[in-house]
Amino acid sequence: MIRASAEGWARLTLLCSLAAAQLTLLVRSGLADFAIMASLSWLAGALLLLEREEQGSNPPLQQLSGYRVVPALLLLLWSLLVLSRVARLYDPLLHLLPLASLLGLGLLSGLAWRSSGLATLGLIGALLPGQVLINRFLPTDALASLTAWISSLLLWVLGRPAFSEGRNILLNDKVLVVDASCTGVNSMALCLAAALVLVILLPPPAGPPFPSRWPSVAAGLVLGLLAVVMAFFVNLLRIVLLAYTDFSPGLEGLAQWRSFSFWHEGLGSNLFSLMAMALTCLLWVLVLELNLHHTRLMRSTKP
Repeated sequence: MIRASAEGWARLTLLCSLAAAQLTLLVRSGLADFAIMASLSWLAGALLLLEREEQGSNPPLQQLSGYRVVPALLLLLWSLLVLSRVARLYDPLLHLLPLASLLGLGLLSGLAWRSSGLATLGLIGALLPGQVLINRFLPTDALASLTAWISSLLLWVLGRPAFSEGRNILLNDKVLVVDASCTGVNSMALCLAAALVLVILLPPPAGPPFPSRWPSVAAGLVLGLLAVVMAFFVNLLRIVLLAYTDFSPGLEGLAQWRSFSFWHEGLGSNLFSLMAMALTCLLWVLVLELNLHHTRLMRSTKP
């Protein structure tokens, strides 16, 4: 049973409404990758705010000072303005919605400007703008060539003759061009975000098998590196699968499962992104379980 005050329920309801509105706009705009990242930000932020409500540490609204309430209301009003009008004219503003909303709700829940809780909410809210910046400025030419080369090797292993020529994969009957969207950059960004959220929500353990307390920054770096590697290889599997798809246009129904467009830019590509994120979560859960098992074993062997 969730224990929250009337003001707490109002904050959580507002968060859910803002999240639902933004996700609806992103999905209707065909930005499924951004919608997944936004969902991660909203869910992690909601869990942190819900934890504060459970602890009962939120002061009543009338006890908050004006330098918290006024900026919080301005951030939330700006978010509503973006959803109602500005998003139609300048869509990139929509990507800042989780950042502004989570900061505003954090201030209304009693968090101070310099508190670690508000900084954590800001970091989670910045995941979606971070993905936009990565897609915009990250050079992908070298990554595309590497993806094409390794994919051609995997196709040879599977018995499908293939050659790589720069970003092109030359097959007997077709040529696959590995562009920026085929490098798995979105999957890597999603896995990095998942690693960050996991370290925040499920902090790294202390004690054996770690010689001392494992800093959260180091845990995030190690998990983030492994997540990027897993996302890269999962994307390689998608590229290899594209070599066996049908390029015929207008496939419908179950025939879409063998369609090139389905696995290149449709729902199938998002399934691989979700698979990479699931592997990242599974890796971190495995680390926590191994630590828990080791701790129990050490306690049972003590005299």
